[in-house]
Amino acid sequence: MLDRVRGAAHYIREVEDRAQDYEVRVQELVEQVQADLRDADAKVRAADQRTEEAHAQAAMLIRAADERARLAEERAASAEEWLRRISETIESEFVVEPAARRTGTSGT
Repeated sequence: MLDRVRGAAHYIREVEDRAQDYEVRVQELVEQVQADLRDADAKVRAADQRTEEAHAQAAMLIRAADERARLAEERAASAEEWLRRISETIESEFVVEPAARRTGTSGT
């Protein structure tokens, strides 16, 4: 009977030792998971920051491109206006009348 009690006590100690080993391992795993989560969170925050910076830079580039396009349109409109004026001036100042009109005679 005493051998059975000793055997049971020995078995209980082994189970407790294994349970402690498992508990230590679980705690190590929990700590590793927590560290991994902190690392992942830091990476996500860094990626978010880079994304915000990229969006801000893209918005700035778009505004600059829009402004360049607006200025180009203004220059094109101004150039068209000058071309129109030059064309009108040429037409009004350099119109050559046919010889018949100048002399008042007809060519027939």
